[in-house]
Amino acid sequence: MSSDNFIAYFGLCFEVNPDEIQGVELRSDYRIVAARKIGLKYYWGAFGDQSRELLFIGHQIGIFGGENASYISLSLNDSVILFENTKMKLKEAGFSKDPELHLAWQPDI
Repeated sequence: MSSDNFIAYFGLCFEVNPDEIQGVELRSDYRIVAARKIGLKYYWGAFGDQSRELLFIGHQIGIFGGENASYISLSLNDSVILFENTKMKLKEAGFSKDPELHLAWQPDI
């Protein structure tokens, strides 16, 4: 049994193409390998009407829903430190894009 989720990530978001899904599922995708090597988290799944596969890499702020967290609190100071550390780790892992705050609804369809 599963439920709708709300994903909160600070980092990078990639659209996963159909030819990349197997690598993501097996955790052999180059982005996941680089993230894990440096201690970053990742999350992937189908979003929207289940036609978009998204991969988030960076710091997992929270996954919210009936079967997950219902609340989290971060102070401004802790957020700034967390965001700067994540940004440095992403660069160290070879990612050149600037990280962003990503909030996404993942319906259980």
